[in-house]
Amino acid sequence: MPHVVAGKGSTSASAPIPVEGELLPGPSNRAAELEKQWIKLLSIWTDSVFEVPGLGWRFGLDPLIGLVPIVGDAASALVSFYILSLAAHLQVPRSTLARMMLNVGIDYVVGAVPIVGNLFDFAWKANLKNAKLLERAMEMPAHERRKQSVYDWLLIAGGAVLLLALFIGSIAAAIVLAHWITGLFTAAS
Repeated sequence: MPHVVAGKGSTSASAPIPVEGELLPGPSNRAAELEKQWIKLLSIWTDSVFEVPGLGWRFGLDPLIGLVPIVGDAASALVSFYILSLAAHLQVPRSTLARMMLNVGIDYVVGAVPIVGNLFDFAWKANLKNAKLLERAMEMPAHERRKQSVYDWLLIAGGAVLLLALFIGSIAAAIVLAHWITGLFTAAS
């Protein structure tokens, strides 16, 4: 779709001109479509690419990667945050971004609990939920979606800092728990 070049009456196929208040210009229609397809592909691979024969239960790589202590949950959270950053680039409303972050936060916090978290990861499909939220938000006409601002990026950054704090806290809790268990065994001997 051609765009009017600022200060000229001609059109150009160049990138869109930023609107006042935007941090970054939004993606072109083709780029937006590719990003939506990429998010859908990532969500399928992380949450529902495999099926248990005969039962119809679907799961993805997320619960399998989550079996690796600490690193697996962090890797899953990074993929989820990549999806969030693409959603922010696609200029979804802040309320949608907040719901997406809540899905990622629940996935990370509960998923970090040994055994229970691994079982939870098979049922809670945060990336699929986020892909559906994104699709619904993108169905709105572009003029109804508000433009990205610094606050949207601060929301994403705040969520990342919160998850990083949870990650560090979970490592610290695991160390304290391991030290406590070791103390029980050494005291018993």
